[in-house]
Amino acid sequence: MCKLYTLTMEAKTALIIVDLNNDFLPGGALGVTGGDEILPRVNQLARSEDYALVVATQDWHQQAHVSFATWPAHCVAGTLGAELHAGLDLANVHAVIRKGFDVDVDSYSGFYNENGASNGLAELLQTRGIDQVDIVGIATDYCVKATAIDAVEGAGLKTRVLLDACRGVEVNPGDVANAINEMQTAGVEIIA
Repeated sequence: MCKLYTLTMEAKTALIIVDLNNDFLPGGALGVTGGDEILPRVNQLARSEDYALVVATQDWHQQAHVSFATWPAHCVAGTLGAELHAGLDLANVHAVIRKGFDVDVDSYSGFYNENGASNGLAELLQTRGIDQVDIVGIATDYCVKATAIDAVEGAGLKTRVLLDACRGVEVNPGDVANAINEMQTAGVEIIA
């Protein structure tokens, strides 16, 4: 008699580290207050054995990028400001997804640009069998928010944002709180 066994696969989780470019950390063109304070926590998460894959996103703009109409010039391809911060231990990062490289289209999300074109992150995670993501980085109220919402709504992933490893811009008072509400409404779990 033949016995049938059901194989169960544990959920595979990836860590997505959003935009730890030099220009987004203190001293950079769009430096976020306290952004450097999250580096030890991000590195701790990346070197833990909790993740099947660790991916960093990297803002990577061309000269005269459309976003420079809204924000100061930042993360221009090939400059020190566009490089990932030296405090991020890249030895634990398996892949880097560059975004915002189309001069006419912005890309707050690591998954898709503002026109819905893929940056390649969803496909990478799918090929690796990832079904859950934890998201950390900069900025809670912009790129972290957009990446988290796209993870749920666009890529269909169970998604958590780990707030202790994020920092926000907070251009207007309440921006971070509003971003957290938007993420929760989209189905993102917020871990304080």
